[in-house]
This record gives sequence, C-alpha cells and structure tokens, in this order.
Amino acid sequence: MEGHTAHHVVSDDFEDIDLEECVPDEAELPDVDSDLAKTRLARLVAMIERMEPTRPEIMRAVPLHRVLACVGKVFWTAEGDFFQLSKETTSYDEFLSHSWQVESWKKVLLLMILKNGFPASVIGTSGALLMVVLWQFGFLPGFVKLEFQFSFWCSVVGMTLGLSTLIFWRSHRLVFVDRMCINQFDGRMKAERIMNIGAMLKASKSLLVVWDESYADRLWCIFELAAFLKAHPEVSSGKSRILQVKPLMLGFTVCNLCVCVFLAGTFGVLNPAEDLMVIWSLLLLFMLFEGLSLSHTVRGYYRSLEASNRKLQQFELRHSFCWCCSVNHLNPASGQPIQVCDREIVRQCVTSWFGSEQEFDHSVRSVVAHALKQQLGCDAFPYTWMLGSTTPLLWPLFDFVASYQGAEKMRYLAPSWAIRILAYWLWGIPFPATVGLFAARCLREKGQSRFRDFLKTLLVIIIAAPCGLVVIGWQIYIELNFFDELQSGHETWASLLFVGGCAVMFWAARKAYHLSNQRFFKSLTLATS
Repeated sequence: MEGHTAHHVVSDDFEDIDLEECVPDEAELPDVDSDLAKTRLARLVAMIERMEPTRPEIMRAVPLHRVLACVGKVFWTAEGDFFQLSKETTSYDEFLSHSWQVESWKKVLLLMILKNGFPASVIGTSGALLMVVLWQFGFLPGFVKLEFQFSFWCSVVGMTLGLSTLIFWRSHRLVFVDRMCINQFDGRMKAERIMNIGAMLKASKSLLVVWDESYADRLWCIFELAAFLKAHPEVSSGKSRILQVKPLMLGFTVCNLCVCVFLAGTFGVLNPAEDLMVIWSLLLLFMLFEGLSLSHTVRGYYRSLEASNRKLQQFELRHSFCWCCSVNHLNPASGQPIQVCDREIVRQCVTSWFGSEQEFDHSVRSVVAHALKQQLGCDAFPYTWMLGSTTPLLWPLFDFVASYQGAEKMRYLAPSWAIRILAYWLWGIPFPATVGLFAARCLREKGQSRFRDFLKTLLVIIIAAPCGLVVIGWQIYIELNFFDELQSGHETWASLLFVGGCAVMFWAARKAYHLSNQRFFKSLTLATS
C-alpha cells in the first residue's frame, strides 16, 4: 500500500502475523519478555474489539467476477500477486470465510453455482427458447428423425450459453477474499489485517461460510465467524439471512445433477430409434448408468453433511487448530519462543464479546445449525435447488417442441409437449428424485468394500426407479390411449391430465419424505438439540 504509510504507521510490535498454514501461516510475533508480551497482547485485543479500521486504506475489496476469473485461479494456484486486483472500499457486499485445507475445485464449483448459477439458467433457457423461434423460420439445419427434420439447436445453444455464463458472468458485487485483499508480500499489512478483521466484518453486509469438516478446526475461520456475530447481533435471533452457510459438497452435487439430466435429455433428442418402446428402453438404460454416478455423489454429500454436523455439535473453541500451538510456540525458522499466542488473542476477544468461551461455543452451534437448517431445509436439498439443477433438462426438451412445431404433420403435438415439459420439470423429475434423496440418506454410510459400496449405490437406484417408471408409464399410457383423440384436438386436455397426475405423485412423495426425515433422522438433523 505504497503512498499511504504517512497517514498511519503500523506498530513495530507486529512483524509477521499470518492467517493460516497455506495462505498464510498463523501468527508469529517477535521474541519479547513476558510482561511486554502481555502488554502488547492487551493492546492488540483492544484494537480488534473496537471494530474500527486503523486507517481507511486497509479496507479493500474485489469484484466477485475477479474472484472467479480463470475458473477461480486465486484458489488453486500458489503463484501470482492478486492484491492489485482489489480496491479501497468502505463496505463489503459479502465476506468470504473459508478454509484453505479443502480441495480448491470443490470450493470454486460451489461459488460458481451460488453466484453465477441463476443467470446461467436464465440465459441458457432464453437462448434455447430463441432457437425454438428461429427453427420455425427455417434458418437452422437439422437431422432426419421420425421421418421429419429434427432440431438439436436448443440443446447446443442452451448448454453453450449456460456454461459460458457460469464461467464468465461478471458480477460486480464487492467481496472480501483474504488472498486478494491483503498484500501477501507485505508482512506488516498481513499483521495489520489481524487488527482490522473486526472492522472488515462489521462493514460486511453478509457473511458466506463455505462449511466443511475442517472449518470448525480452523482458529481464524472461527474468529471471523465470532467477529461477524458480534458485529451483527440480529443474526443470533435467527430472523436474518445475512449469514449464509453452504456445505462444500453442495456445488459438486448440483453440477453432477445438471450434467446427468442434460445428457439424458440430449440422448432422447439424438436417439435414432423410432419405436416408442425402444426409445424409452434405451433412455432408461442410459439413465441407469447416469443414476449410479448421481447416487454415489448424493450419498457422499449426505456423508459430508453428517460429518460436518457432528463436528458442529461437538464444537469447542479450545479444540480449534492454532499454528503457534502446533509448533509448541517456537518459531521454526529462528528457534525463538513465540510470546503471543494466536489462541490467546482469539480467546480474549471472544470472552469480551460473548462473556465466556462456553457461551460462544453455544452461539456457534446454535446459530450455524439454524442457518444450515433454514437454508437447506430438513431434507438438506431444497426443492428450489432441485428445480435449478434440472433446468438443463429443459434445453433438449425444447428441441422436441421446436421439431414438432416445424413439422406440419406433427404440429398438433407441440402444445401438449410444451405442457409436459413443464410437468416433468416441476414434478415429474422431482418425484423420483425425492425418493432417491431419502434412500441415499438412509444408505449414506460407506460400504466396507468397494463392491458393498456399489451395492448400496445400486440399491438407491432400485428404490427410486419405480417412481420414475410410474411417471414414464403414465406418459406412455396417455400417449397410447389418447393418440387418436389427440388428432381431433384433445391433446391439451390429455397433457393436463398428465400434469395433474405428476403433481399429485410429487406432493404425496414430498409429504412422506418430510415426515420420514422428521421421524428417522431426528438425531441427525442440522439443528442442535
């Protein structure tokens, strides 16, 4: 921060205070006598407790699109100076609190889904609908299927625009990311960050916690959470959503579901078979292989949630990992004693803010658990997330609407297909998915061998498959029994009958699912007792 040192000079008491083992290590202070160390510790704690910046220039933020640039390069590369991408600010739209001990690609996936997922769905779907319109004017080539020209443009354009938006969407929300907002090559600035962490969190409109098994073990992660709870007491009431807690595996689970439903829809478009039963047989076989991958992922998601929940219920500040304690308060480089312990800094601040460590422990367990339950629901995968994850299925299904609308002899089917697509998206797919989620949660424990684990994954498919077959059978029944009537103009009523059946099946499954979760997973819910 050249050119600003005249405004405020950081105390010489702080030579090198870092955050974490990777980016960066935790606190190391110079060797001083015990009384002087206590005095400096008291001064440091007092500075943090005030939650006021030591100087305006220390408050820096970075636009969100720069955080996710180059597929989140800041998280997975050890090289580069990202500090120059940040700028001075007086407030933050969001403070990102995360552990550097987890796989970076999972973190990047989650952030992309959370921040760019909605615009990707909207733009991808808009592009697919535009292709439906353009296909009617004969501007686009297709391929022959069922003796008429068939479109594939909705699938191609929808996926291209959706994926491009997911990666390149330029959100200008100002966020705090430690590696980008703190000069990693300036030891004094890293030390000064400790004194200003309270001020930064006080100036943050929201806190995003990337929750994983290691988060509760990281001392400075927990300290960030403590400072935010102190600066925003409304969070503790449970009425505010400014504390966002998202499981690390949620992003990967959503991405897996998106890919599976898109491939299933694309397979339906490109399937060369003409016989109805052959088409559905091949599609079901294809979906079986996709289902195994998805089932394995969802089981892993529930295992990670259970492990994180167990860590949360057992959380105690005194068990959090502290770098200086891990090296027995001896500087590995110089061999000199580290007089001021990070844990002592955090402990004194927490005691001042919350009254005692025990009260803070209880606050973390209750507030974080409530946020998780509020944002994920009792099934840990909300219906709205399910709709967002299955949006890519709409794009290949729009190809059916475009193709039927463009073929004169099949045009009467276009309105009914449009209605069915909506039914599949809102209820037809979520119905078996709901049953599959419950089965995956029941069978989440890893098998003692790979073969047994595979059998558990397969069993999830076997449990959920009948529900999917019921939906498909319901559609086939409608087509076979109303085909002649469809030609006389009753196709809309037949499709509405299909919609009603799907809605009833989904509603019944969802009610049973929630009741089952409340009964069988009471001890594993995401709220503390």
